[in-house]
Amino acid sequence: MSDDGLPEAAWAYLRALDAELSDVPSGTAEEIVADVRAHIADALDSGRSADEVLAGLGAAPDVARQAREELGLPDQDRPERVGRTLSLVASAVGVLIAVCVSFLLPSTVPVEPIQADAGEQGVLGRLGPGIALLTLLPALVAAAPLVAPARVRAGSRLAGAIALTMFACAAGETGLYYLPLALVAWAAAFVPWAVRRGAGGRWWHVLAGGIVAMPGVLVAVASAGGSVGVGWVGAALWIAGPVAAGALCAYGFRAGYAVTALAGALVMILAMAERGFLFAAFWLFGGLYLALGAAGYAAARPADGDPATARAADGDPTSPPVDGDPAGAPGAPARPRPEPATEADPEAAAPAG
Repeated sequence: MSDDGLPEAAWAYLRALDAELSDVPSGTAEEIVADVRAHIADALDSGRSADEVLAGLGAAPDVARQAREELGLPDQDRPERVGRTLSLVASAVGVLIAVCVSFLLPSTVPVEPIQADAGEQGVLGRLGPGIALLTLLPALVAAAPLVAPARVRAGSRLAGAIALTMFACAAGETGLYYLPLALVAWAAAFVPWAVRRGAGGRWWHVLAGGIVAMPGVLVAVASAGGSVGVGWVGAALWIAGPVAAGALCAYGFRAGYAVTALAGALVMILAMAERGFLFAAFWLFGGLYLALGAAGYAAARPADGDPATARAADGDPTSPPVDGDPAGAPGAPARPRPEPATEADPEAAAPAG
């Protein structure tokens, strides 16, 4: 059977595969579709039915995903997973901030001091639980992309980040509490866009690692100069901790980003519980760590811990071949081909005609 004589089911499969490869360079996508079409034609010529051939190939999205993996291209679903993860983190941060503003704000930074007892100056005590629920509105803005239609999801993340930033800047002292939420919202808007375009790569990890390690370096310099005195516990917490987490992030380990995000959340909680003169500095510092760690964890590939694998995943043509990569010329990976027939399909293994 010739290519032109393929049944309609086969052509529908090829059209679906071509649509799944819409983000792949056109020449590469045409070669992949041509290989699959030739495989279908050969299998049909050997006497197999169209249903058997298509079932053996697997679903078109699965074939396209395998092609992207073999070519080192970004997974089409990966940017959306990254955005969804960061939107969930932003929603959780918004809920945490709402609880802090409703219950803990009165004893730290009164929004509008009134003639009332100190325990009644809060949003909850002054205005009741109904009005206090309004503090959850920023969290709902951050969660809106999770239920938005796919075609407007990216735009809703960007609009939410802008709205939250404007609110944080315009709400005075209360807005300070929502700056970490705005940071995570910007990560949710920007990181999926960067992942979809293959931006970042190794330089992103190095830059993030430098930012994470910077507090530890500054404390170490200040301690060496005698400006700050730290004991062994302080050295482990404020010097070794940030430097170690920064090193893990610089090498692309997801664990480093997870530790950074958790440390940021812990610093925010401690800043609220142990309120003091440097509350704002620790609150914003924790929010930056949380946003950076969450963004890096969501965007990093599980294999990024292996520098060679990370370079190959980022499309670095100078990286050596790793397991599963073709050993061809740099930057020109072999086209993915359908799996050869197994012993269970003797007809497919026989040569055509």
